Amino acid sequence: MLACSPRTDRAQWQSMTRDEKTLYVRQLLGHETVKERKGGNDRVFVRTPDEYVTRIDAAYARGDRRDPDAIFAEMGEARR
Repeated sequence: MLACSPRTDRAQWQSMTRDEKTLYVRQLLGHETVKERKGGNDRVFVRTPDEYVTRIDAAYARGDRRDPDAIFAEMGEARR
């Protein structure tokens, strides 16, 4: 279901179960892996999917209104 759906917004994210959120983040990480294999990215994502889920949830708890994809994109560490 998630793979076929358009981008997820804040309301959709907040209605997801923890397992659905983890699956969604795994898809984002897969996308980053593909980008890296095609020549790289200026950020690397080294945390576990659960850590990213927790961080996105925390961002929303602080009032962040961006889509989870945008929040996730900023969580990568700068490539050295």
